[in-house]
Amino acid sequence: MVPDVDIAAQVGRDLFLDEKIPRHESGQGYVRVVEHSIMWKEAAASKIFTYQGLTTCTELDNSWTIMSSAYNHLRQERDKSTSELRTLIRAEVDQQDRLEAMAYRSPTWRLLRALQSLLSAVQLQGESAVTAPPFFSSAGRGTTRFWGKEQGPTVFLWERGTRRM
Repeated sequence: MVPDVDIAAQVGRDLFLDEKIPRHESGQGYVRVVEHSIMWKEAAASKIFTYQGLTTCTELDNSWTIMSSAYNHLRQERDKSTSELRTLIRAEVDQQDRLEAMAYRSPTWRLLRALQSLLSAVQLQGESAVTAPPFFSSAGRGTTRFWGKEQGPTVFLWERGTRRM
């Protein structure tokens, strides 16, 4: 059981995701339960918001929406500036849209985990950065690295969709 430590900080008003999370003077951690979903901003001037499991960039020339878990993984794994990350995600959202327009459907994570286990694979080659599962220590497509180093046994995905007539 986590004891109530009465922290009055509110995300998006008193703290942002690029700041240190406030702690109670006792040093204990805490869990905050709220009645309504909270919109998270990375910084006061940020154009990237997370709300109800989706992260959205609202820049006019670089807008996109992806699952917040994918965004957080890419943000943690890549040694890039926020601007470069926004540009990469925009390009990868476009790539995923092209794949899906050709009737390509990503394999389930269950299947990818089975292939990973069978091959002792440590990297994934194919997909897009916004759909590649984070349980591979390395992922990319062609010469584009999403994260990690290109080494070791690999699961290759061929993204050749076919249009149904």
